[in-house]
Amino acid sequence: MRRIAAAFLLLAVGCGGSADPAATSSPSPGPTSPAPTVSPSPTSDDLEGASCRKHRGGDPANFPPFTEVSIESDDGVERVEFRFEPEGDPEQPPWYFVSFVDELATDGEGAPVEVAGEAFVLVSFMAQGVDLSGEEPEPIYTGPTEFAPGLSTVLEVEQTGDFEGVVSWGIGLSSKTCFVVDAEPDRLRLEFPAV
Repeated sequence: MRRIAAAFLLLAVGCGGSADPAATSSPSPGPTSPAPTVSPSPTSDDLEGASCRKHRGGDPANFPPFTEVSIESDDGVERVEFRFEPEGDPEQPPWYFVSFVDELATDGEGAPVEVAGEAFVLVSFMAQGVDLSGEEPEPIYTGPTEFAPGLSTVLEVEQTGDFEGVVSWGIGLSSKTCFVVDAEPDRLRLEFPAV
């Protein structure tokens, strides 16, 4: 678990984050660094509580199986949700990091990932995407790794990695749009205003 937590910390720091989920350090330059966290001018389409800042938090002790991705649009809100099946009764979500980035890349290799959109959100969380307890690795998450939902804001959602206990997904948006993060022990949900 320490090795996994260290890998996640390196991922967050490599994305311009900090080992401290509450820290607000400035991103470092680089091709996979988050874009500056300057919020666009508010519009009537903004959701209450929406922010363009980096979001991070959770508890590394909650290291659940990652089981599902869902995308939906309802009443002018587009949602991307990642579901987990935590063991026991954790009080916090798995450790997560969500931020705008200039471009998306695969975890480990750093190869570019082509995702439709004009702005990109990287979502990373500590979870079990593969069961390594048997002789052969068995996928836990068996759903699609790429979605093109045809929504007005969320254009494409694609998995960018499942590497050393950190699962990452990229979200391509039609424009840089602030969003709401709702993190629970069994889910990580992002909500975007439909434009």
